[in-house]
Amino acid sequence: MNELQRAEYLSVMGVVSYVPRFLLPHAPAPRQAELPQEPAPESRAPEAIGPAAVTELTVAVSATPAAQLADLGILEPGTSKTTVRAPDTQKTVPARDLSDTPRTEPAPAPFVLSCWWLGGELLAVDSREPGAALPVEALFNNIARALGWHQLPREQDRLRWPLAENRFGPAASAAEARDTCSAWLEAASARRPVKSIWLMGRQARDFCAPVSLENTINDWKGIRVLAMPSLSELLQQPERKRDVWQLLRQAYPEQTRAQ
Repeated sequence: MNELQRAEYLSVMGVVSYVPRFLLPHAPAPRQAELPQEPAPESRAPEAIGPAAVTELTVAVSATPAAQLADLGILEPGTSKTTVRAPDTQKTVPARDLSDTPRTEPAPAPFVLSCWWLGGELLAVDSREPGAALPVEALFNNIARALGWHQLPREQDRLRWPLAENRFGPAASAAEARDTCSAWLEAASARRPVKSIWLMGRQARDFCAPVSLENTINDWKGIRVLAMPSLSELLQQPERKRDVWQLLRQAYPEQTRAQ
C-alpha cells in the first residue's frame, strides 16, 4: 500500500494523523507516493477602488508620457486630460424566466381501471378506488340495457396502478402513469376495434385519454371518445345520472330514441 492509499484509508476511518514508530518484521519498506499538487489559488475579482486609490493612480498616470498613455488606451490622442475610472464591479444578472421551469407533478395515488368490451360497439374504462365496495357492475349493466347492448358479447379486464409495488424506490410519477395507461388503451383499441370509448372518472380521463378532451364527445381516429363521471361517482351522487343520460342521448340518438 502506498502513502496516498494509506492516507485515504485513515481519513475514512477518522484518523487525523498516524506515523508508525518502527518497521514491523518482514514488512515491505515504505515508499512515498507522489501526492497531488495543490490547485493554484483562484483569481479574485477586483475590488472597488476608493478615493485614495484613485488619487494615487491619477498621480502615477500624470507622470507617464502621453504617448505611452495613448498606446494603452488611457489617454485619447490629441487630448491632454487623463480620466481614471474605477472598475465596475456590479454585474447585471438577467432575470430568470420561471415559465420555462419544468413543474414536477405529484405521484398519483394507487387506482384501478375496470374495463368492459361490448362487442364492437364500446370500450368502457371506469376509474375505481381500491377497496370501494359499490355495485358498479349492476349500474353498468343497466346502462348497457338502456342502449340495447346488453346482449352483445362481453369481455372484461382490469388495470391496476402502479403495476408493481416498490416500497424501497421512488413512487411512480404521473408521467409514467400517463404513458403506460395511454399505451395500453391504444393497444387495446387496436386489438379489439370499437366505435366508442368511455373514459369514466378522473383517473381514466387524466391518464388514458388519447386526445385532448376539450368536449364531452371527441373524435379519435374515427372513434367517439366520451368523458363521463365514474360509476362510483354516479352511485354516490345520483343527481348526476340525468346529465349522463342527456350525453348518451346526444351521442347515440338511434339507441335512445325509444326511451
